[in-house]
This record gives sequence, structure tokens and C-alpha cells, in this order.
Amino acid sequence: MGRIFRYDADVDTDQIIASQYLLYPTIGEMKEHTFESLDPRFMQEVKEGDFIVAAHNFGCGSSREQAPAVLKAVGIKAVLAKSYARIFYRNAINIGLPVIICDDLYENVKDGDEMSLDLSSGTVTAGGRTFSCTKLPPKMQEILDDGGLIASLDRLDPEADDPAPARESRTAEAPAGGSLPKRGMTMAEKIIARAAGKDEVHAGEIHVVTLDKMMSNDGTTHLTIDMYRNLRHPRIADKEKLVWIVDHNVPCDSVKTAASQKKMRDFAKEEGLPYFHEGDGICHQLMIEKYICPGELAFGADSHTCAYGALGAFGTGVGCTDYLYSMVTGTSWVMVPETLRFVLNGKLPEKSTARDLILTIIGMIGANGANYKCMEFVGEGMKTLTMGDRISICNLCVEAGAKTALMEADEIALKYLEEHGRQPKACFTSDPDAKFEKVYEIDLGSIEPVVAKPHFVDSIAKVSECRGIRIDEAFLGSCNNGRYEDLKKAAELIKGKKVADHVRFLVVPASREEYIKALEDGVLDIFMKAGAIVMNPNCSVCWGSCQGVIGEGEVLISTGTRNFKGRAGHKGSFVYLADALTVTASAVAGEITEA
Repeated sequence: MGRIFRYDADVDTDQIIASQYLLYPTIGEMKEHTFESLDPRFMQEVKEGDFIVAAHNFGCGSSREQAPAVLKAVGIKAVLAKSYARIFYRNAINIGLPVIICDDLYENVKDGDEMSLDLSSGTVTAGGRTFSCTKLPPKMQEILDDGGLIASLDRLDPEADDPAPARESRTAEAPAGGSLPKRGMTMAEKIIARAAGKDEVHAGEIHVVTLDKMMSNDGTTHLTIDMYRNLRHPRIADKEKLVWIVDHNVPCDSVKTAASQKKMRDFAKEEGLPYFHEGDGICHQLMIEKYICPGELAFGADSHTCAYGALGAFGTGVGCTDYLYSMVTGTSWVMVPETLRFVLNGKLPEKSTARDLILTIIGMIGANGANYKCMEFVGEGMKTLTMGDRISICNLCVEAGAKTALMEADEIALKYLEEHGRQPKACFTSDPDAKFEKVYEIDLGSIEPVVAKPHFVDSIAKVSECRGIRIDEAFLGSCNNGRYEDLKKAAELIKGKKVADHVRFLVVPASREEYIKALEDGVLDIFMKAGAIVMNPNCSVCWGSCQGVIGEGEVLISTGTRNFKGRAGHKGSFVYLADALTVTASAVAGEITEA
């Protein structure tokens, strides 16, 4: 028997373990801060064998594996919820923490109740009642039975040419006496089929895939290194496919961060990793500038890896255990996602942006509306969107729960690729008879400037509805909106004006390349003369652990990626998400306003 800790819907990874603790050297040090902002009593009362029971979308937000890891470390036996965010669910399974879907439990138990769980039968007993839970898919149950994904790495033959364990892909079964009919594939299905060496794959199947690129940053790599060094037979399958980037806390902000980043730096040197970046910019911007090609399948140890869809690549965020497995074997397992198709028509109004578009879509389908799905964008309206627009759209799709986002690699994408010295691996489009879970028709001309209100990305309102809310800080940057074209538009708006006296306005280009463009064009001069604070390329305010951290009661308007409670600092602060124009206009006005 164990005690129940009961939580409502949309418990996010920042609430489970806040950003400022992620670069602590060990999970043992981090775990003392579990649920610090959400439930201060938790660490005082939790005991080995206790349970978490929650409503929908538990674990939404970041790909940080530290979130399930600290729950396991403090003794939580299992999490039982109505639904989970995709990356949290997969990370928990990979480290051996049972995460179980149980539809009826949440409404029928109270915080503090005692309960027992029989994993083999999928039954829960609480309050004198028995509840049936959804059993895990066979592949995931296999990983749990092994004690987590790392256990399988320790069984690998160190002398084998192919380090990947031989496991069959699971595909749909043909009806008796016949074969499965051929049907068209979506973009996501085609990329997975290529990576799996299959002629055809479809949603719901699980396949072993060979990865093209694997990116990791300083948010979790120190933990990956520790796990790697504890393997019985450590090896790296293909160093040419690894890209390591220090971008979250740059420059370093503390002794503990310094230790974590030094570990990453030293390992890269010792192992001769050829692609290591520090100070060059945010990981996703760098991957798109320097590495990603259309048709590739890439893992990134960061949730916004779906940004790579702007180049027609399947990018998906994973935790450090998944990353370690792919680093050692060069492979991983992927469940083929269903696809939501968004057909874009027309053109955005002059004062509306691609960020307004994707925030509007997230508000329409909800923070869990694309969970474990691909969001595919097509239509004549695509021709009106720049590469920066496309990155901004794909980057935020994870905030609707998406596994990935995809756009066709058209002439705009291919021109960008050529300018950056690369050629596509393969350019895929969905077949006319491909199956989509749902198709949305979007009139770009109807999109208005919006904000996402605290503390949820799908809490969308028109900017006009929030006019007059006093702000303390404004942030223009991040992998979503820190490119030259964003900075240029904002500079045109603020030229000849001044940042409000009580506002701190931080401007942070997404990469060295984008910084130099803005520098040479005089854009950064305009911001400096207006009273803004121009920073070096890094994640900065967006992840809430180094620059521009806000205090209790303070309000931030941001082009960052998330606005969860405590995301940018104190748990009693407030974050509004908006586009570059709204953020800049608000920095001048000292309150939220339209551009």
C-alpha cells in the first residue's frame, strides 16, 4: 500500500523540477526540489512506494528526463493519470518508472488515500474499490520488464559490428488468407519508412530506425555522460552523427553549472566528437543552419527539436536515456504517429505573424490536441511564409503535444539549404490517398495578434483583450523568435523611441550568424539607443535559469516558448507569450499593447 498524491490536469515539467535545478550534477541533489513550486509539502511527506494520481496531460512541457527521474528517486512507485504528455511518458518508461493510464481513478480518490497496484493485471485498489487500467503496449512493457532501456545496453556484445540489439519491427497484421492493401503514406510515415528500411509503414506501428542526427545540449548532457560511463561496454556508434551544443546557460552562471558544462566539454574532447559548439547560439537554430537536411530523422535532447520540420526533416525531442541508447547503437524505436494536416490558405495580415498563427492553432486544438501526433502544414499559404516563419511554426508544435511537425521542402526551403551549403537527403510529400486523422483549413487572413496568458500556452486571447496590463520585463529572442527578420521588424518599430523607464527589455539573437546580420545592418544599434539590453546568443530568459530571471509578482511579456508557472523565475510571477512586434510595442508602452 502507498499514499496518493493527487494533482489536477496539465502538471508540467517545470512544476515537477524547475529549470534552475536541472544543471545540478546529480538526480540525488535535484530531487530535494521536486514539486517545489506546485506542492511544498510533497518532499516533507512522500515515502517509498507512494503514488501520484493526476488528471489529463501529466508531464507536459520539456523533454527533461530529470522530471520522471526525480519522481522515481524520491520513491514514487507509479504515476496514474488520464493522459500524459508524450515525451514524459516515454522518458518514464525508459528509466523504469511505470506510467499508467487509468480513466476512472482521478475522480474516485482523494489526496492522502491509500492504494495498491498490481502491475501484472493492471488493477488498482483504493477506497475499497477496484479499478482497471490500460495496459502498456508490448514494446513499452518489455522495456519496463528489463528495468529500463539502459539494461538492454549492458547486454550488448562489445565485439559486434552492429551494436543495435536485434528486435523486430511491429507492423499491422494481415487478415487471414490475404495481404494488407497498399495505401498512400504521409510525410511522417515516409521519413520513418526510409529510416526503418521499409517500403511502407503506417500510424500505430512500432519500428526500429537508424537515426541521421543526434543533438544534445547542456540541459541534460551531463547526465547522459554519467550513464555512458556506467555502461559495461561503452561505445559510440557514429561520432559524425552527434552534435553537442552548450546553449542554455551561456556564459556559465554558477559553480554547479560550470561543473556540468566542463564535464560535457571534457568528454567531447576525450572522445573526439567533431561537432561541438559553445557560444554559437541556440541548439535548434544551429542545427537548422548547419546540419539538418530534408528527409532526415533526428533525435534531440530538447523538446523543441520539432523545429526541424521547417526543412522537411522529422525532428523529435527525447530524454537523456533515449539519447544515450541512440548514441551507443545508432538506432531507436519509433511509434509511427497519426498526422493532423493544416491547410494554409491566403496571406497573413500586415500586423500578424507566423507566431500569432501557431499560437492561435494551439489555442484551437489545445495543449494536448496533437499528443503523439505529427502536425503537417501544406497549402498555397505556405508560399507566403519565410524560413523564419516556418521555423517559428514548427518549433511551437510541441506545445500542442506533437511528436513532430513537418512541411514540404519546397523552393524556399531548398534555397535556404543551398545558401547554407547542403543538399537534401530526400524531399517527401504526402500521397493523395494518405490517411490523416483530421484536416484543418486555416485562413491566414483571419489571424490576429494574440497572447498566451499565464500559465498555459493554449490560454489564448487577442492582444486587445489584455491591453493595459503593466509589465516589468520584455524578452525578444529564443529559438522561436530570435532571428534577424524578427529583430529587423522589431527595430523598425522601436527606432527613435525609448524603452519605458520601469521595463527591462532583453534582446537576444538566436545564433552568432543571426547576431552578425543584425549587427552589420545596424539593428542592434537601434535597440541599444532605445535602452534595450542586447545579450549574446543563448537560451536566456526563455528557460528561466540564467539571464533576466523575474521576481515575485513581476510580469514578463516574451517571445519565448513557454509560460508555465515559475517558468521564468519566481513561482509567483507571470509570463505572457506574444510575437516580436507585440513584445517590442509593450516594452515601449510599459504595458501590453498592440504594435
